[in-house]
Amino acid sequence: MKVLKHILLLLGGFIGVVAALALGVTLYVIINAQMGWRDLPDEDAPQHADVYDERFADISDSALALLAAMRREEGVPGATAAVAVDGQLVWAAGVGWADLDTNTPATPDTVFRIGSTSKAITATVIARLTEAGVLDLDDTVDAHVATPPNPNWGPMEIDQLLSHTAGFPGYEENTDWAGVYASLRMSRQYDSIEEGLGLVDGSDLLYAPGEDFHYNSFDVNLAAFVAEQASGQSYARLLEEQVRRPLGLETPIPADLGPAPDSLATFYLIRDNGEYRNRGQVNVSQRWASGGLYSRSVDLVRVASAWLDDDYISETTRERFWTPMTLSSGEMNEQGYAIGWRTNPESTTRFGEDAPVRIVHHGGVSRGAMSWLILYPELGMAVAVNINTETEEFGDFSSVEPEITRLFAEAVGRTPENARLPD
Repeated sequence: MKVLKHILLLLGGFIGVVAALALGVTLYVIINAQMGWRDLPDEDAPQHADVYDERFADISDSALALLAAMRREEGVPGATAAVAVDGQLVWAAGVGWADLDTNTPATPDTVFRIGSTSKAITATVIARLTEAGVLDLDDTVDAHVATPPNPNWGPMEIDQLLSHTAGFPGYEENTDWAGVYASLRMSRQYDSIEEGLGLVDGSDLLYAPGEDFHYNSFDVNLAAFVAEQASGQSYARLLEEQVRRPLGLETPIPADLGPAPDSLATFYLIRDNGEYRNRGQVNVSQRWASGGLYSRSVDLVRVASAWLDDDYISETTRERFWTPMTLSSGEMNEQGYAIGWRTNPESTTRFGEDAPVRIVHHGGVSRGAMSWLILYPELGMAVAVNINTETEEFGDFSSVEPEITRLFAEAVGRTPENARLPD
């Protein structure tokens, strides 16, 4: 009996310590959440635009004013935007601050986290590898990976991985509990795509490959790993060889891999009352291929525009990537998601009900940053917008893009009813 009482006392003490720790953590979170908030500066925010094509000199100030108004109305610390026409960068701008503590302005050189826009970049890498005959979209994982980290991954096809129809869980559905904790904490450095896949290699699948659709990040990471194995190159090297070098770009690059770029933005949280605070440090190396890249707006539009260059990606390949993926039942997936891109063959939100236009796009959210990249294939135009915070709704910041697009399209007669591509 004395032994039992002693055990109960010890158990009670242990529970008390755990409860006290839990209470302490809760109080810390509450107190910390209320600290560090500051008002955005009242003075006029810096703004700057570069015009690379004189056809657009007359509308540059109007486009800059649109971007500045969005920044001001949404309480965004800093924002950049860029426009490309016929594969050439024609305009870029920055408004607000890349870093408020140092009063560093946001400029076309500012680098941001781009979140899930990384998926479109990875799709670009894999499209190039299919052009080179290194991969085929119908290839299965086990065609290139002798021993997949999870044997259930072997039969998955690359096109299923890039279209979120392979059966992978998202962060909420992951049953690899150790992986759930690590993926949410985002504090550990991962030195390879394969290491990051360890976050989900013990999880159950949601469905058999091809049977349904579930948007997530892990499947794109696996596609990147397959690309590494097939090519014999790391994902970082593939970005260099397939994207940056042939297009002459400084970014995109993997985040949290080596020293941070000098022009990297600081990332913030914002409140409706106009206050801001630093977002705090996170490490996104676990999701390079699907949500862990850095980029500049000016480079994003050049990547998107390169998809219209037959010497970079052939028409056959791009149309395969831009066609919504069907399920094994023959039905289209519920979001009409294509291969690494979202597409809409007749969007009426840009030029009105009487002027539908095809759009190919992807957006991203990443711990204090948002990214939007859109391509208008028939207009030969690409536009990107990036910010160093998160607005309540994605459209709060990205809705400035159609307004900017309309200005540039009208300046050169690139409205849908008068669409043309260069000879």
